Amino acid sequence: MPFIAMLRNLLHRERADRDLDAELRAHLDLLTEEKLHDGLSPADARRAARLELGGIEQVKEEVRGIRPGAWLDSFWQDLRFAARQVRRNPGFAALAILTLALGIGANTAMFSLINGVLLRPLPVPSPEQVVVLAVEANGSPLGAVGLSFPQFRELRDQAKSFCDVFGLALAGPDVSLAAGDRAEPIALAAVSGNYFPGLRLTPAAGRFFHPGEGEKPGEDALLVLGHSFWMRRFGGDPSVIGTRVRVGGIPVTIIGVAPAGFGGSFSIFDIDGYMNFSAITRDERWSRFWTDRNFRMILAMARVREGVSISRAQAGIGVITGHLEKEYSATDRGVRISVIPERLARPIPYANKNLLVISALFLALAALVLLLACTNVTNILMARVSIRQREMAVRAALGAGRARLLRQLLVETLLLAVLGGAAGLLVATWANRALGSIHFSSIPLRLDCRLDWRVFAFALAAVLFSSIFAGIWPAWHATRRQVSDALHGSGPGGDSASARRRVRSDLMAAQVAGSLALLIVAGLFARSLRAAESAYLGFNPAHVLNVSLDPHQINDDQSQTEAFYRDLEARVAAWPRVQSVSLASFVPIESVPSRHAIYIEGRPVPIGEPPLTILYNRVDAGYFKTLQVPILRGRAFAPTDDAFSPAVAIVNQTMAARFWPHEDPIGKLFSLAGDSGPFLEVVGVMQDGKYSTIGEDPQSYFAVPLLQNYVSARILQIRSSRSSGELSIEVRREIQALAPGMPILEVQTMQEAVAGAKGLFVYRLGASLAAALGVLGLLLATVGVYGIVSYATAQRTREIGIRVALGASSRDISSLVLGRAVQFILAGVLAGLAGAWAVTRVMGHNLLGVSSTDPLTYSACTALIVAVALLACWIPLRRALHVSPLVALRHE
Repeated sequence: MPFIAMLRNLLHRERADRDLDAELRAHLDLLTEEKLHDGLSPADARRAARLELGGIEQVKEEVRGIRPGAWLDSFWQDLRFAARQVRRNPGFAALAILTLALGIGANTAMFSLINGVLLRPLPVPSPEQVVVLAVEANGSPLGAVGLSFPQFRELRDQAKSFCDVFGLALAGPDVSLAAGDRAEPIALAAVSGNYFPGLRLTPAAGRFFHPGEGEKPGEDALLVLGHSFWMRRFGGDPSVIGTRVRVGGIPVTIIGVAPAGFGGSFSIFDIDGYMNFSAITRDERWSRFWTDRNFRMILAMARVREGVSISRAQAGIGVITGHLEKEYSATDRGVRISVIPERLARPIPYANKNLLVISALFLALAALVLLLACTNVTNILMARVSIRQREMAVRAALGAGRARLLRQLLVETLLLAVLGGAAGLLVATWANRALGSIHFSSIPLRLDCRLDWRVFAFALAAVLFSSIFAGIWPAWHATRRQVSDALHGSGPGGDSASARRRVRSDLMAAQVAGSLALLIVAGLFARSLRAAESAYLGFNPAHVLNVSLDPHQINDDQSQTEAFYRDLEARVAAWPRVQSVSLASFVPIESVPSRHAIYIEGRPVPIGEPPLTILYNRVDAGYFKTLQVPILRGRAFAPTDDAFSPAVAIVNQTMAARFWPHEDPIGKLFSLAGDSGPFLEVVGVMQDGKYSTIGEDPQSYFAVPLLQNYVSARILQIRSSRSSGELSIEVRREIQALAPGMPILEVQTMQEAVAGAKGLFVYRLGASLAAALGVLGLLLATVGVYGIVSYATAQRTREIGIRVALGASSRDISSLVLGRAVQFILAGVLAGLAGAWAVTRVMGHNLLGVSSTDPLTYSACTALIVAVALLACWIPLRRALHVSPLVALRHE
């Protein structure tokens, strides 16, 4: 029943206070009568009774303190008093709330981004049972390769630790869905028949694939739409179930819609549609899917049986892979599979470690901003401590204990932190909307930064931390001073004032140190971005327009496709101000590059080892001129390199040095089919470039002629001095004139492609986040240093006036005002350099073209923070230099 008593006390507090007053008055009257019987006068009897009772107000406080729910009642009183203090000092409150809002908002926004990528569970039943089967093959990074269909099928049949083993394969960015007279790109995945049952999902409309459905060649091509794509493309119309559409030129039947909120089993990718394996393998590029054990495209996942541990499941997988390695030594030797909980494998296992490091780094930087914000608020509160000394002394003289005063001051800080946290959530919401709006046409990126209970819990923790960190020192110092000193107005001197000065000086050093560390990190990311923007790509992206097409969407005839591309290229090349036109099967950095196994003539692949796979591209004769790729040796492709001439290839410098060191690579032979050929002759060596990402190390790469290696989907690349908008309109018109109804998958400039998700975007995002945190840190440090020096100068106004009256020079006054400030600024710089050195140790792998200890960045940021700190000190100094002795002597 204590809860009922507490509730009754809170609801009927006024009546309880009236009853308490009546009881105390009655008790006081009884004591007074006893004193009168002892012979005292009425006045003396009343005074003696009060002294024996111990003071009415003190007794009231003691009685209230032992009531049920007294702590809540007391807290409510403190909160109302804190609200009155905020209303009385709106300027101080606004400054503190804004400062905390910036710190809490930055942290909440950063955490919500990390929460969406790494922490939020998959929207499926029992997500903790879902694991990723990450493959490592012949030294490749864990999870960088997948399983072949034969390997996947054997693993699913033999693994007894799992309820289901299911898989998916990403179909690439160059796929469109055509329904009626409209076609648009679709982010597509091919999935096993048990993919949705394995995830325990229920369709929003229609049905899902049945287990085993679509896992044999020639079965019906079926499609399950993603819920967001269904709403966007078909307006949520349920009648679309059962209709026939064309996906990648393949007729498919829509059978269902995925549930709302499910965007696929990758945390940062939003899949628009799911086809069965038999549908995707109708594309010639997937012809090896069913039988080739080296065609490893399936990303496998599983659901662990209830009660089975990860270690036990891993042991079972190890036994299976051991058997497969013995049975298929030529293809499965060196293949290892790790069982990883799904949330620990995001976005893909081989990138997870780096993502965790970067996430921890930015969360630590955001926490540093919060510490700087709290330090600023502490400084503000320390300044108010002196103003409220007399108030604290009066309350103490009336019976308030030190713990009671501490609690009151901490509640005031808590109120400021709560208001700052509410404003911080608004800041975080705005930042999250900006991040969530990022979209790439070629990559289905999804940054889910919405607020959930984890984000709110984090924000609440930030609020509590801020209130304690910012309020504890001011509250402690406010309650240390002797009551008699404060009541007699003895001034801010003594040990308490000295301690407050030391705290403020330490705060100044801490603010300079934290701000310098943030600036150095931001400077390194900015330098890395500049290096990425100026990095040599192996081609010139300026003034090039990419137009992605696939005639296979409307026409399966190869000869007609070839004729279409030939006519289109000729017509565009004849336009005025067009320098060159070419075709390719993928765009470096923007598209997902193709890989192919190669066999070097005279060097047979050892038995039991898989062949090497190399990046390659299919291009036509004008490609090297259009993209301005330098040919260092030999020749470029010619229009005569067609299906009736010997097969040829052009390799890059790294491939030439890797396979034919100290030899002339021109004339060397290699095969794409096997050790016995047929072979391609190397006719040229191109300069190294960037193919997958801007930050990649040099890697082997080769190109083959499109006329000898047919593929329907191609990118038309136009180099022209005309504006991209004008060129885009004209090329669309030309395409529709040649092939009415031809879907155009994508139109973008080469510079936009380079700026995309696999290019400059990561560097720009990192630099932008770091710069925002650095600017916040610098702003908070500037305000903090200014506030501390300004307050200290104001406290010494009388002393300065006396010194001026006694003949002190401007240099003496400057030394008095700046002396200790400069000392603590320099101490903060040294601490900041040490902190930055420690923080940047983890950044080495994420920087391009700059060292984590880059001396230019360190020296420039140090100079900036010292200059800004001295500028913040200059305004109080200027005020001090203009102090009038007469005014100063009247101060206080």
